[in-house]
Amino acid sequence: MLRVLPMILAVALCFSNLGFIDFGGHATEEDIHAPRNHLTQDKNAQAAPINQLYNFEDVSEPPAQPYEEILPREENILRLHWDIVPNAVKYEIFIDGVSLFAFTNGIEIPVDDVHTKFQVNAVSLEGATLENRIPIRNIDINPPSPRTTTEFDKMAYPPIYPVYSWIPTSGADHYEIELIKDGKIIRRYFTASQAQEDNFDLYDKVPVIEEGEYFWRVRAMTADNQPLSDWSVQEESNSFEVKHKIRFCALGDSITHGGGSISAPPSTVVYNWETYCAIPVKNLGRSGDTTAEILARFDSDVLPFRPEVLFIMAGVNDYRGNIMGWESVENLQAVKAKCERNGITPVFLTPTPLNPAQIEKIQFVDAPPADWQDHQHFICDWIRTQENFIDVNADLTDEAGNLIENLSVDGLHPDADGKRIIGEAVAAWLDKYLNLE
Repeated sequence: MLRVLPMILAVALCFSNLGFIDFGGHATEEDIHAPRNHLTQDKNAQAAPINQLYNFEDVSEPPAQPYEEILPREENILRLHWDIVPNAVKYEIFIDGVSLFAFTNGIEIPVDDVHTKFQVNAVSLEGATLENRIPIRNIDINPPSPRTTTEFDKMAYPPIYPVYSWIPTSGADHYEIELIKDGKIIRRYFTASQAQEDNFDLYDKVPVIEEGEYFWRVRAMTADNQPLSDWSVQEESNSFEVKHKIRFCALGDSITHGGGSISAPPSTVVYNWETYCAIPVKNLGRSGDTTAEILARFDSDVLPFRPEVLFIMAGVNDYRGNIMGWESVENLQAVKAKCERNGITPVFLTPTPLNPAQIEKIQFVDAPPADWQDHQHFICDWIRTQENFIDVNADLTDEAGNLIENLSVDGLHPDADGKRIIGEAVAAWLDKYLNLE
């Protein structure tokens, strides 16, 4: 049987503010509302570290050995881990007649009997079931450490701005994350205290540029900053190698950075357009960037990799705000000039449209200005005059000029099918480019 009192203390309190528990076993009215958007990097809705305790610029240290004294947790914790289901915003877990919701592809549940029966369903934003009885990849009993959910092993190259993600630890107040390079800790972060089910990723705001072997790890912490778990173990999925001299790179905002369906961060490959490009492309995207911010980081983030071709897609964060189209084009012209001065071939992608009705429905960012399409058209028209460009906008736009509704849950970020459209368009351009050699 499910341990009712600990479940209420460890799980229900975390979910109560959002109304995500229904002891009747059915989705409720509140269930249509999504959690904090894990894709946008707006200052009011970001998953980036709130507090960086250390950033080892000049001093490094070896990783600490596992802590011998870990604060006791519930005697029996059942952890389930499954694969991401495209377009699912959340997952409903039925266990002993109780319905729980998770916003990542895993959950930890306090139980009396670790052999209790359960079922996991993928659920849409509106509460509709997308897939019944999802196969479970891993079942862990009383896990000593968090399970990471990054998929760096499935990426051709690691992103320059990694996102670290994990299955939330039952009873955790916040998390400590370390990035380790060639056996030395180079960064240490703490997440903010927040609801358990919504605290499962951290966007690294510092680019990972230096060549070397990396891995990251996470451990759960209590409110008074004591370890609740051991460190996560090193695996291929949370390890990566950074190399320079990458032939093809992509510079952009969250559309390039990745992620989708509100809750799936860029660390999951199904929502990254680079996944659908048969030819490897290095991801230099950073969520939330405007064209001005992309221009500002060009020298530091692009030049170390010395690409032959740079794919550039930006502007959506300009026209969903109050930046004029002509300003965006000026910034893109400056990016083009930097490419040409450094012997890089710039290839511009038309920026993706918005769906204001979906944005208003989710309300994770402000509604775009009424004339956003005018500024988007200005950018797209300029891009279509360039020697090298890829027009993805047309395939993502409906008759009203908005982002096709079934391609984006939140009205801003194309989901798996939208990312496939972008990735395959880039692959088609590259195929022609390489055949001309």
